[in-house]
Amino acid sequence: MGTVPWREALLLIAFVVIGHGVHAEQEFEMTIDKLERMNDNGEYFTYNYTYDKLTELKYSVSANLHQHKELDNSYSVKALMARADLAEGSEFEVMLNLQKPLCEWMTTIYKTYFYEELEKVSNFPHYDTCPLPATEYWMKEYVFDYEPYKDMMSEGRWKIEMMMLKGDVVCSGILMINTVKLKA
Repeated sequence: MGTVPWREALLLIAFVVIGHGVHAEQEFEMTIDKLERMNDNGEYFTYNYTYDKLTELKYSVSANLHQHKELDNSYSVKALMARADLAEGSEFEVMLNLQKPLCEWMTTIYKTYFYEELEKVSNFPHYDTCPLPATEYWMKEYVFDYEPYKDMMSEGRWKIEMMMLKGDVVCSGILMINTVKLKA
């Protein structure tokens, strides 16, 4: 499950650029303002990652993840995405709040949105794998390109939270805050 925060973060980034209005003929740029681990005491995962901005709308991500415990369907994955206007102090409005048991997440969201892309650049597990055994995972130079979605972009601040939970307790997760602005 150490891989799930990355997969879900990538999916939610896609929702960031396609989810909030259509503005044809406008050029946007996106910046990652914050990318940090949540509730990460090393009990479940240790990992490192790099991301490089290739263009205004293209990023390359690499990661090494070590999952320390077997993860079964007693864990769940939660994805939360919210958007705020660019104005300072604007409140975030929740756009997506989805939570599923791990095995269901693997056979639905992961299978549909991640597996085919990530199998080319990682050793992430097959979508039928559950429970997820304790092991090491890697992802090398996964390029996420927002260019195909540029006509659907809108300005705003976007907050994405991906979490693995055991009951109501967050075991691990990632928080990402992005800004999408009209290109100057």
